[in-house]
Amino acid sequence: MEFDIQIQQIIPSMGYRTLYIEPNAAGNVVSPTVSSDALLENAFWQITANDDGTLNLRDKDSGVRYQRILALEEGSDDGDEYDYSPAREEWLLTSTTAKPEYEVIHDAWQSRVVIRYALAVPANLAERSARQRNGTLGVEIAVTLSHNSRRIDVEVALDNQADDHRVRVLIPTPFTTDVVLADTQFGAVTRPVQDSAMENWQEEGWKEAPVPVWNMLNYAALQEERNGLALFTEGLREFEVIGEGKKTFALTLLRGVGLLGKEDLLLRPGRPSGIKMAVPDSQMRGMLRSRFSLFSYSGTPFSAGVAQQAKAWLTPVQCYNKIPWDAMKLNKADVCVPEHYSLLTMSPVGCLLSALKKAEDRDDVILRLYNPSETTSCDATVAFSRAVSACTETMMDEQACPAKGEGASGAGLFLPGQSRTFSYTLV
Repeated sequence: MEFDIQIQQIIPSMGYRTLYIEPNAAGNVVSPTVSSDALLENAFWQITANDDGTLNLRDKDSGVRYQRILALEEGSDDGDEYDYSPAREEWLLTSTTAKPEYEVIHDAWQSRVVIRYALAVPANLAERSARQRNGTLGVEIAVTLSHNSRRIDVEVALDNQADDHRVRVLIPTPFTTDVVLADTQFGAVTRPVQDSAMENWQEEGWKEAPVPVWNMLNYAALQEERNGLALFTEGLREFEVIGEGKKTFALTLLRGVGLLGKEDLLLRPGRPSGIKMAVPDSQMRGMLRSRFSLFSYSGTPFSAGVAQQAKAWLTPVQCYNKIPWDAMKLNKADVCVPEHYSLLTMSPVGCLLSALKKAEDRDDVILRLYNPSETTSCDATVAFSRAVSACTETMMDEQACPAKGEGASGAGLFLPGQSRTFSYTLV
């Protein structure tokens, strides 16, 4: 017998809490909260559905509205494993002609809507040129709204039965801006939504069109004045800002190609960039699953803690169910741990935790922090629950920095984009 258990708990920072589930014991029954005015609703968001499988969002705090999000765009991919390039006879399709089915599920601490439909798409480039649609793309989109969360979590399942195409999910915003923020390994970078060199790239002798298709590590953000929308992703690295006024996130869910390297592309004329070898598995046939999340904020991405929110979404609380019997005989452990514990605390905004581990060659704790802001310095303070007898700033190889000795337990000042590593000796 399986049970789906939802709990609402405050977990100690960088720590854990032990909960005991008592069978056959009466407890508090929390009934699902259902709103008659909206498909999904909580303290931060109101979500309504359209007939074409898209959703409308209203941010209750700012009043900002997002119309017709989560449409899918399906187009050709005449490129290779190095570069995307559309077919010379492009035929773009969208999911707005679909006939979706909606399933709404209200639980005690979250609500969810599942959108299902199937798209008829060209089976290959030849069919796209002939305007035929004998391929299929099965779509299931699950949107989850937790009752106390500003995030809207989205899971997408695609059943791809077509070749040589690209599928993107569209997230329109109302923000007029000419730049987009995207994160990197130890910071973030602001990029233009449109490269002016696209207008005459061939005349200027470019070998490849400078298409403003950018990469991110985990998040990207569009903002106008004090309001913004951040897009968090897990493994989906490619995006573009498209549409009239360049206001719409286009997040790549799928690229299907058949060659490792291909010559004479529309956006990359000339020789192939790699070996011209068939790679049929790169057509990505079958079921594909991905997830992303939307997070609205006010202020700046730095002051709103967008990087921290993305990190929290990517590293959710882990649960371990201790069953009442052991699968194998083990020696009794000498260490007795408390039922709840917190190793350290630090500010919820500002610097971001990059690494926390035991040192490779000693018993110290290694802590690495970085400042995700492009422009703003910040002070980071770290407080351990145990006494610190020594704190040494190190290089990334965990060896002490030559110019710096032991210091206080606090991390101190971080310049924009700076990462620093510390070795703590705990009592």
